[in-house]
Amino acid sequence: MSADGFGGRGFGELFSEFMEQGRRLLRAEMTLARAELRTEAKKASAGAGLLAGGGVVLLLGALTFVAFLVAALATALPVWASALIVAVVLLAVGGAVAWAGLGRLKHIHGPQRTIQTLKEDGQWASRTAHSMKSQMHGHA
Repeated sequence: MSADGFGGRGFGELFSEFMEQGRRLLRAEMTLARAELRTEAKKASAGAGLLAGGGVVLLLGALTFVAFLVAALATALPVWASALIVAVVLLAVGGAVAWAGLGRLKHIHGPQRTIQTLKEDGQWASRTAHSMKSQMHGHA
C-alpha cells in the first residue's frame, strides 16, 4: 500500500493523528460536562434549601396544630382560636415555601449540551474511521 492514498501520509501517521484528535475531543467534552454539572448542582442546592426551609415551617405548623388540639380539648376558651389561626398560617407559608423548592428541583437537567456533542463526536469518529478504512481498502 502506498502513502499516496492518504494524502502523502502513512496509515500510522493518520491513525496517530486520529487518536490525538479523539483525546483532545474527549478532554473538551469532560470540561463541558463538569461545567454543566456545576451549574445544575447550584440549582439543586437552592431547591433543596427551599425544600428544607419549607419542611421546618411545616413542622412548626404541625406542632402548633397539635397545641391547638390540646387547647381545644382542654378548654373551650378563645386560646384555641388563636392556636388554630397560627397553625393555619404556618402551614400555608410552609406549604408555599416547599412548593417553591419542588419547583426549583424540577428545573434540574443532565448535561444536555455534553450529551448532544458526544453524539456528534461519535458520528464524526465513525465517519472518519469509515473514510480511513475505505481509503485503505480502495488502495490496497
